[in-house]
Amino acid sequence: MITYDNAHKLAKSLKECEEYKAYKKLEKKILENEETKKMVIDFRKRQFEIQSSQMMGQKIDDSKIEKIKELQEIMIKDPTVSEFMHAEYRLSQMLSDIYKIIGEALDLNFDKAEEVDEANKIEEGK
Repeated sequence: MITYDNAHKLAKSLKECEEYKAYKKLEKKILENEETKKMVIDFRKRQFEIQSSQMMGQKIDDSKIEKIKELQEIMIKDPTVSEFMHAEYRLSQMLSDIYKIIGEALDLNFDKAEEVDEANKIEEGK
């Protein structure tokens, strides 16, 4: 139960950090403006589609890449959206760092798992 208590403490600490507060403040501004909200949602959908296709090894249509670049250029010109994107990145980076710290502390090195898998394949092929 102590582990769960510590997880709740971590979550509370994250909610109190400046990165999270800045993100939530800017998210609220984005959600208040219907046009901006739609633009951000559209961008995320397109970004997710491209990332999903890349992960599946599919070729990305050049028109999709151009469209998302155009949308990104428009978004960057809007100070609120630009600030929101930066705040989201900073929060995401912090969460990624925390996950890395936990993974290293628990010796959850997934690269090792891939090495073991490769070694097993080589061994099976003998």
